[in-house]
Amino acid sequence: MSDSTPRTLNGFAQTLVRLGIATKEQAAAGLAEAAAIDMDLDEECEDADELTFLVGDCGLGFQTPEKVSGDLEGGYEELLTEAAACSGGSVVVDDVELVKIENEDGEEEEYLHFRRNGRSIWHGTDHLSDSTRYMDWNAAMDAIGDLVPGNDDPRAFWQLDEDSYDAWWLLLTPEQAQGLEEFGLPMAVTLRNRVREGMPAAEPETPAWYLEDDRLHASEESRRCLDAWLAPMDAALERWRTAHLPDDFPFDHSLDSLTALERLVLDRFDGLAALEAAGEDEFFEGAVRYVGQTALRLWPCRWTYRYSDDDSSVFTNEPLIRSNTPDGFGSGFSPDYVLRNLVELRTNSGMRERVESVGEGVEDYRKALGALTRGR
Repeated sequence: MSDSTPRTLNGFAQTLVRLGIATKEQAAAGLAEAAAIDMDLDEECEDADELTFLVGDCGLGFQTPEKVSGDLEGGYEELLTEAAACSGGSVVVDDVELVKIENEDGEEEEYLHFRRNGRSIWHGTDHLSDSTRYMDWNAAMDAIGDLVPGNDDPRAFWQLDEDSYDAWWLLLTPEQAQGLEEFGLPMAVTLRNRVREGMPAAEPETPAWYLEDDRLHASEESRRCLDAWLAPMDAALERWRTAHLPDDFPFDHSLDSLTALERLVLDRFDGLAALEAAGEDEFFEGAVRYVGQTALRLWPCRWTYRYSDDDSSVFTNEPLIRSNTPDGFGSGFSPDYVLRNLVELRTNSGMRERVESVGEGVEDYRKALGALTRGR
């Protein structure tokens, strides 16, 4: 359905009021700002996104700048504060900081940190230099998405302009977004909530905190599947050890034992077809359990599970290992995937490296916490 409202400043202001995005007073203030610089309020525009500056004049939304006006950290703080303000107070941002650490290879890494309603959030960043005024666009978009209210609030952030640089954004319901699209705006990008609401009662940064946080926000079916996987863990591994492993296998949950396990897996399955033909193979399931439990013995991490009705979803409906760190440190893996990759490639699957990456993420997070100066 097309919108017959003229693509003029007056028409755009009327649309904002009709959709409940702006009050009559806000629209009038925006039009007065435009009229003060001699803009024709009734001039038709071929492209509706030429009108989106009126959002700022009305005191609504926020703009994603091509360059920040001052230092980068201040630019991120201003952007995130303005985005959070769109929620009307249900989302509060503080302790915005760019944190630098040196990784195990001696290379400098930088993270964007902030707190959303008290929850600490981290995103890795990649900037051209210390003096650059260009944000990391991926990190900025992820951070904006973190500020969508969520819960029963249906709103999401929508980009009104075609080009992301210097674009205007609004927090809109699906109906409001559709109305602006019918007016002629491109509505090129939408960012929806990805942040868990509610905080665990356990002491922060303890294993209990991460386990409780998972269960607090997991679906009932996800919790049931995880419990069913964990309950027989010790008995299943002991049965696997006695029934399927040679006497000289180093069953010590060491990294070296994973190298020995790779050889056993390759000897048992000569390709994916053989693995698929085996069905629910007890040896393969035991290998999955052993790889995950090895990670748990070596570093702070945990088993997780995310159930989905969509079998095509990546890394759903299978037990995963996640490090006890925020998501921004990206430390986790699927033991099942690593083992299947080994069977398919017939060479080093990176199993040891994937397990070690959990420890690297934990260590990077420890360093980042030590470098954090705000909110302590």
